[in-house]
Amino acid sequence: MAKLAEWVKKTVQKLIDPDREKRVQELTRLLYHGLVTNQEKFSVSSMLQGWDVNPDELELAKENVYRYVLERAWADEVVTQKEQQALRSIVQCLEISEAKAKDIHLEFARNRFAIALGEAMEDGILSPEEEARLARIAHSVGYALPQFARMFFRDYAEAFLRGLFMAAVADGRLSPAEWENLLRITQKFGLTKQELQQAIQLSAQRFVEHVLADAKADGRLSPEEEKILRWLVEELGLSAEYRKYLEQEINILRRLEEIENGRLPTLSPPSGLQLRAGELLHFYSQAVWHLPRTRGGNLAWEQHHGNLALTDHRLLFSSSTKTVALDYRKIISHRGSDNWLEIQTEGKPVYRFDILQPSPLFYPLFTAAVGLANQTRVAKVEGKTSRYIPRDVRQRVWQRYGGRCAECGATDYLEFDHIIPVAKGGSNSDNNVQLLCRRCNLKKSDSI
Repeated sequence: MAKLAEWVKKTVQKLIDPDREKRVQELTRLLYHGLVTNQEKFSVSSMLQGWDVNPDELELAKENVYRYVLERAWADEVVTQKEQQALRSIVQCLEISEAKAKDIHLEFARNRFAIALGEAMEDGILSPEEEARLARIAHSVGYALPQFARMFFRDYAEAFLRGLFMAAVADGRLSPAEWENLLRITQKFGLTKQELQQAIQLSAQRFVEHVLADAKADGRLSPEEEKILRWLVEELGLSAEYRKYLEQEINILRRLEEIENGRLPTLSPPSGLQLRAGELLHFYSQAVWHLPRTRGGNLAWEQHHGNLALTDHRLLFSSSTKTVALDYRKIISHRGSDNWLEIQTEGKPVYRFDILQPSPLFYPLFTAAVGLANQTRVAKVEGKTSRYIPRDVRQRVWQRYGGRCAECGATDYLEFDHIIPVAKGGSNSDNNVQLLCRRCNLKKSDSI
């Protein structure tokens, strides 16, 4: 508000008194000439004796003279002790208050510091020479580099730190060496690791989500990927809530890898589910069976609400209206997702099931169970190998969507998705890959 009021005041003055600036410039020239020609005997009051001078205009003129002198002193970005003594003498001659002179001098130092800092951080690395240059500027106004930098960053430290972080992770990676460099720069500028973590919290969370989405792209979590994710969460100081979410995602990836390797989880059968002797239960959920019927030449769908179970040999669906047991060995093709499954068997119509308790483990579990029962892999619409998206494509897609779901803008549970499914001829090119959150991906699957 103070700056706005000052701006309004100056604007009104220009409109009411358009010659004011001209008078201030004339006063500035007069004072500067008197100071240069005879500084030892210079006196503002004696110079202006007999002049009818507005006090505010005189203050502006004196400040203008001091700024001009400072420009010359700061030409080489170093204000020597001799120059500082000369400046103090000029302040006394101009009858400028020490507080005002200090503010003007700090303003100059900040401007020079900003220029030097911008040039130093172009490559994201603070070299010893660049650090020394910044330290000289700070020392010229009586500060050590950390003290001056902290004062300099008081209003926009967060933006500066976020900028450093985003530059470091622009390639989708953050190495320990790059992180150490960020910490070193932060410390040199009088800021703490905690302040860095707080400033980059949201950006860091989105970056880790990017790393996680990359890890999920092939359905496997290597020891190295898990190590990197845990290191990032710890070093970046992410919230307890995000750590919990990440732990859940890591657990899902671990279980997916176990399933891919043929180690399927075994559940205790719920009450009412009848299994054969020695039969193992791998999955159980409420579901809806959509059964096609032809009536009067038209196709209609019956819906039966019940429970679906995946065992090591069969898919079982039971409800109060209809029950079915499908032997995996009779399945000739299938496709599905977290919340639906379509099965084609010999001589039978397509079976469609909607899973009411969606799980990223459901379809991989079904696929693995069928493969193990047949001692091979049966035909399926989307295969793991053909769906693999190269890292450079994932990086470009992530940048195109800004780390947000293409549909709803969410920044969590993100997955790389083929716009046109691979089974329908879709490729792994940039134009056919989008970023979707798990919720929108499930909605898309529902509409296929």
